[in-house]
Amino acid sequence: MKVNQNTPATLSGEHSPVPTASHRGRSHLRVALLAARLVMAGIFIYASIDKIAHPAAFAKDVYNYQILPDVLINLIALVLPWLELLLGICLLTGVWLPRAVLAVNGLLIVFLAAFVFNWARGLDVNCGCFGAGGLGPSMSTGGYLLRDVGFLAVGVFLLYAVFGNRRRERLERVSNSTLDGESDGTIVRAGSASMPERRHLAAESKCCWGQATWQVLALVIMSAIAALAVNALRTDRLPLVGDWSAAALITSATGERIDISLTEAQKLFSSNTGVFIDARPAADYSRGHIQGARSLPWNDVDQKFMSVTQELELETPIITYCDGETCELSHHLSLFLREAGFLNTRVLVNGWKLWQQSGLPVAAGTPPGQP
Repeated sequence: MKVNQNTPATLSGEHSPVPTASHRGRSHLRVALLAARLVMAGIFIYASIDKIAHPAAFAKDVYNYQILPDVLINLIALVLPWLELLLGICLLTGVWLPRAVLAVNGLLIVFLAAFVFNWARGLDVNCGCFGAGGLGPSMSTGGYLLRDVGFLAVGVFLLYAVFGNRRRERLERVSNSTLDGESDGTIVRAGSASMPERRHLAAESKCCWGQATWQVLALVIMSAIAALAVNALRTDRLPLVGDWSAAALITSATGERIDISLTEAQKLFSSNTGVFIDARPAADYSRGHIQGARSLPWNDVDQKFMSVTQELELETPIITYCDGETCELSHHLSLFLREAGFLNTRVLVNGWKLWQQSGLPVAAGTPPGQP
């Protein structure tokens, strides 16, 4: 029997082909992509909740990074959480997915860069990633760094999975359009796209990037509209431009000045009725501090707050201090203690330098109970 070589042989499994390794790999990639989308969507939606509910507290976290100009702090604190929420929803639903993935990676890079920048400057501030209301777990600086790197790794995988898959689909479309036809009973597939097809791919890619730009811009605009509308309806609305001057930082929410003069602080010291708390890093405290002062470094306030204040009555007079006219660690600590219920907390501005210059009692060494 002679086989007609011009007629392609029909395989018994023609209508139910056996999955190839490539097909199985793509199936696994789709599952991993879905899992990564859900994880990142959960992170961004969860991160936005407390910051939307407490914009003033988040504004303090933004300010503590000491990167943005004062005029932008409140605006960023209002808009950024809504952008995180919208990006989380896009990841969850798949709407504008490629553009959302681009924006998510952009934000993750900015967050990580800001964190590393402050770490390099020695400012171990509260991350503020999940708001100031305690939703996020407290951890060391290294823990925060590893966590943010992990988030970025998930984001990079999303970038690869989404855009790599779209590129493969475009190449397959081009490849399918370049079949040479049947020749001698064999189907010959072109090895590469022709120049017109390459130009088509380039034009399509350029169009995609242009579309991505306006979609990301649309997300930012929608976030700003939502943020400003909700803020306008709040009874405790946050002003669009905040006062982050040194004078404002030692003023409570009720307008009360919370600084204390050196004379008043000395009277509390002499009568042993006030508790002095050093807001500087532990190393500075060890080199020298006001005699009898406790150490509660602002950069470790979350970890050490309870151990330092657990036996104090809420009405105890507390004096916080640091070193230098522009040092704001004691300001932040004083406001933090007031928010924790210690309403009789005040700031001795430039306290360590003034105390030394006045020849008042000082000491050195680590605080009791600390190595």
